[in-house]
Amino acid sequence: MTKKRNKKYNPNKPALNPVRKFQLIGEAIEENRILDLWQLTNGKSEDQAPELAHLLTLTKGTLVIAMRKDLIDKEQSFHISCDIYAEHSDGRSIQLDYEIAVPERMTYGQFLNGCEDDQEPIYIVECGVKTRWKGANKLMDEYFHEVAGPGFKIVKQPYIVTCFSAFKNVACQREFKAVQISLTGNGLGVAA
Repeated sequence: MTKKRNKKYNPNKPALNPVRKFQLIGEAIEENRILDLWQLTNGKSEDQAPELAHLLTLTKGTLVIAMRKDLIDKEQSFHISCDIYAEHSDGRSIQLDYEIAVPERMTYGQFLNGCEDDQEPIYIVECGVKTRWKGANKLMDEYFHEVAGPGFKIVKQPYIVTCFSAFKNVACQREFKAVQISLTGNGLGVAA
């Protein structure tokens, strides 16, 4: 009679598809200006975006690759942190910090802009009160106008968007690494 092998969890063995940190790093004002120009010169609509290689010239980070290639779930829990640099017509300038993390899962578009009128609304819990999600952009605008006051115009807005996710499967992880190496050069050795 043979003994049944008792498999135990080995914490030193790495997971095949671990949860990892994805980030999108950029500067919102400059990106919007370049995207508007690209859409105008290429006859594209507002909801169309350039190819991934062009987007990576505007932004940094791994989140844009994972989302555009559909390698992670569309709905995630996002966090955004940004600095807002604004100037007044009379010469005054201010700098504000803005940060928001949403534990509820939603698409990136819903995170930034809230839900469309024809979509089912997303509700989040703030301080024990259930409220409809307006979108990070609208909340940031409300915060900016409340704190800065009238007459200020945003001139620069660097940001970092973060989410933690696993790839959909191991094939997605391989595709991500291949795209990351081919488009950004990350992982390629460089002779000194």
